[in-house]
Amino acid sequence: MSSPYREGPQLLLCPRCGEVLDRVFEGVAACPRCQGAWIAQATLDTAFGNPRWPVGQNLWWHNALECPECACEGTVTKMGARSSGDVMVDACVSHGLWLDQGELGRLIGLAAGADELLELQKRVTAVAPDPSELAQRRLAWRTELDTRRRAAAEFRGWVEKEQQRKAAEAAEHAKARALRDEAARREKKAQALAAQQAAAMRTQAETDRIVNLQALGEERIEIVKDLRRIDAEQAQHREDLYKLQGELEVAKQRLREIDAQLDTGEPKPK
Repeated sequence: MSSPYREGPQLLLCPRCGEVLDRVFEGVAACPRCQGAWIAQATLDTAFGNPRWPVGQNLWWHNALECPECACEGTVTKMGARSSGDVMVDACVSHGLWLDQGELGRLIGLAAGADELLELQKRVTAVAPDPSELAQRRLAWRTELDTRRRAAAEFRGWVEKEQQRKAAEAAEHAKARALRDEAARREKKAQALAAQQAAAMRTQAETDRIVNLQALGEERIEIVKDLRRIDAEQAQHREDLYKLQGELEVAKQRLREIDAQLDTGEPKPK
């Protein structure tokens, strides 16, 4: 069976014993088991002229009860405890005030055993309800106690399921965040590795360039040596050529002289 309170539950649970609170009148709900009362801020403002009534010293070390209206909104809020005279009250700064049985009467100075909720209604409406009607209403509340208990159990089940759902969502979000963090870490590692590889390639390219330059330098030195050797050989060849040319000129001159003597028939004395 699906819960009728899946969307916007309207039941308030007693912060003291977990029972479903009964609506007494607008802005006031009471627990049929422990007789505590939940009073909304608007009702406090109307009845006492102050939505933060009663004033008193904060007792933060006694914060224990959870706000029933915050629970309806899906959050868990510890109400602030404070001392007003000899009464310790629990208040939610956003919704209202919780008073255990008899505490309201002690705060407003009623005699022991007086109907404190009736007195509060008088303050709010200035019209006292019929006491017999109030008694019949409370009798009807007790008659419907089993139905309210079943509704309370169903509502608590809904709250537990909502808490489990939110916990599962939180776990999924945490898992997704962990996956994103791991992916980011791997991406960062891959980028660092790529940068290292690029740096290594640049280093290797620089090394190859230096080796090539050294090889070119050595080749240039060898070429210069060859050029110097060729120049020396060429100079030696030029000297030999000049010498041969001189000898050739001498031989030509002698040949011309011999031809001339042959032509005249008169050899010259040597």
